[in-house]
Amino acid sequence: MDIPFLDFSTVLSPHCYFFLVSQAVVKQILEILSTRTVPLVRKEIANCIISATPMSSRLISIRLAAKPHNITAIQVYAPTSDHEDDEVEKFYEDLDNSIAKVPKKDTLIVQGYWNAKVGPDAFLQWPGTAGRFGHGTTNERGLRLLEFAKNHSLTLANTLHPHKRSRTITWHAPNGEVHNQIDYILVPQRYKSSINKAMTRTYPGADIGSDHDLVLATFKLKLNSERKAKSPRLHFDLEKLKDPNISETFRAQIGGKFAALTLIDNDVDTMANSLKEVLVSTAEEVLGMKRRTIQPWVTNEVLDLCDKRREFRKRKFGSNVAMENYKLANKAVRKKMKEAKEK
Repeated sequence: MDIPFLDFSTVLSPHCYFFLVSQAVVKQILEILSTRTVPLVRKEIANCIISATPMSSRLISIRLAAKPHNITAIQVYAPTSDHEDDEVEKFYEDLDNSIAKVPKKDTLIVQGYWNAKVGPDAFLQWPGTAGRFGHGTTNERGLRLLEFAKNHSLTLANTLHPHKRSRTITWHAPNGEVHNQIDYILVPQRYKSSINKAMTRTYPGADIGSDHDLVLATFKLKLNSERKAKSPRLHFDLEKLKDPNISETFRAQIGGKFAALTLIDNDVDTMANSLKEVLVSTAEEVLGMKRRTIQPWVTNEVLDLCDKRREFRKRKFGSNVAMENYKLANKAVRKKMKEAKEK
């Protein structure tokens, strides 16, 4: 099944944030939200979230349960061109350290605002890392991004397929005259064939209130929702309590066992567990389990006749008498079912 990357897509807006996290990291995230961006996660996969970890003022990761391997997605906000090269190197150093902590078997996805340009000219020099269809000309920050991607065997997913210009560029200058592709989604090179390249692009029609456009990738993944194990529910045959003899037997056994419990000095929790055990064990012994019925008119009497017919069926080819017994049992079942339906 194709799981669209919208499940953990980047919304590059300084005004709109939504993230599902534990209370332990809320304070850290609130500090980051004042100036940075974070992943947007759909509520449908909330049960798939293993952890959400702010790693610096420019990096935050989310780990998702999936098959065959879990997914770690790192959201980045690289320094703009106004910042010194030392700060850029510090950003990549922090990113390298963060990736080093990712479990080896996890599928790694690194996405966000890179403030880097990677054009078609990078394809021949960086095969496997950059695609043929970047926008513009590769700049110095773009070379640094390519170096990082190659070191971690990642590929720039939104440079792998040709798109019209509006579906390639990701950022628009305030004056409306400059348009660049500076936001990228990086995925492992070994999973390149899992990318739906035609659907991996910019979506300029998405109104996200930002000078950046929405960038999405469609990636073939199977998310694994963490489900809590449930105790099996017991269904006792309560219909038997309508029989006065069975009802009296059940009452007598319960009374005797409860009386014995009152002689033992236990705390409230222990007493509650003991009472539950008495009820369950007595119900199993006296009432038994309720038979599963598909139709409401399938009574216990019908089921008993079906059991007898099943026994005759096993031996029906043994003799003429056995065959006749099976036919009679079959007629009895049909007759009783008809009577039950008409009630």
